[in-house]
Amino acid sequence: MTPASPFPEPPLLLIKIICNSSPDPSFKKKKYQRFLDEYAKDGLYCRRPKRITPERRKYYESIRKKKMERFITSNREQINRMKQSFKANQN
Repeated sequence: MTPASPFPEPPLLLIKIICNSSPDPSFKKKKYQRFLDEYAKDGLYCRRPKRITPERRKYYESIRKKKMERFITSNREQINRMKQSFKANQN
């Protein structure tokens, strides 16, 4: 879906479709919309990269963990059905 290059830049339309279909509230925030507008105008770039300090790493990992736990909790039944289906196909 993305162009073949060392650092593929996904098309804006693909990003919008995925983000609009996601229930993640992060994609509905004004800050995210500003970033998306900037991406539409300038493409993929990093004006001033942030150094990943131990504190930042911990912060981003906590966000990821919370989102993953929320996803698992809200999709527990579907995950269990998939596990059972996988086990049945293994036998």
